[in-house]
Amino acid sequence: MKINNAVKAVAASALMLTGSQVMSLELGAGFEGSANIGLFSNYMWRGVSQTRNGVALQGGVDITHSSGFYAGTWMSNVNFKLAPKAHTEQDIYVGYGFAVGDFAFDFKRTQYIYDNANALDFGETHAQVSYATDDLGTFAIGADYSSDTPIANSDSALHYYGSYTYSLPMEIGLTATLGRYDFKDAGWVGGTDSQYSYYNIGVAKEFYGINVGLAYTDTNIDESNCSVFAGGDSYCGGALVLSAVKTFK
Repeated sequence: MKINNAVKAVAASALMLTGSQVMSLELGAGFEGSANIGLFSNYMWRGVSQTRNGVALQGGVDITHSSGFYAGTWMSNVNFKLAPKAHTEQDIYVGYGFAVGDFAFDFKRTQYIYDNANALDFGETHAQVSYATDDLGTFAIGADYSSDTPIANSDSALHYYGSYTYSLPMEIGLTATLGRYDFKDAGWVGGTDSQYSYYNIGVAKEFYGINVGLAYTDTNIDESNCSVFAGGDSYCGGALVLSAVKTFK
């Protein structure tokens, strides 16, 4: 399947998800649903391009319950030089979130599935705690653990981060993330390094029901290690990403 067909597959799935969202709203018994579809100039995941700096079409659906439990799925086209048969990524996840005063807690399990490249599939366990203030924004820290991370040629990996969100004037949202990805093995970089750091900072504003965002992300992976890890020396460097996302509730 060529990349154009992969994009069409994601688009078709997103449209079907939008339809299923309507049905979920009619379930009652404490259930609510939402769906989203978005276009991104680049699919950056933890500072590394998943589309070889190309455009990504993404869509997902979420179902939540008043008890705090939720489940969802999400899809995007991908383009890996080191795994050319993989054209789409699908994430399936279940989780539980709850609040205690100004603190919010979230626990989630995600399975990452790559079509035509099942050897890359892996699961990840996520935990996050956030604190919302009245005037200073929201602060969060979180971590993700995987016992097997074949996409990075590592037996296990730990990703941890801190993030900050703030509402600027004119209803502009500011987000910033500083993260680190630690791998048990060093083989993915072809050297002694087994971890890297990344950061992301962005702004977003809603126009006519569409959330338009602009973000910049970068890592400390050098060009030679990026070629081994991502298949190209420019896929781990600084990138400016423009996005437009529509959410249906």
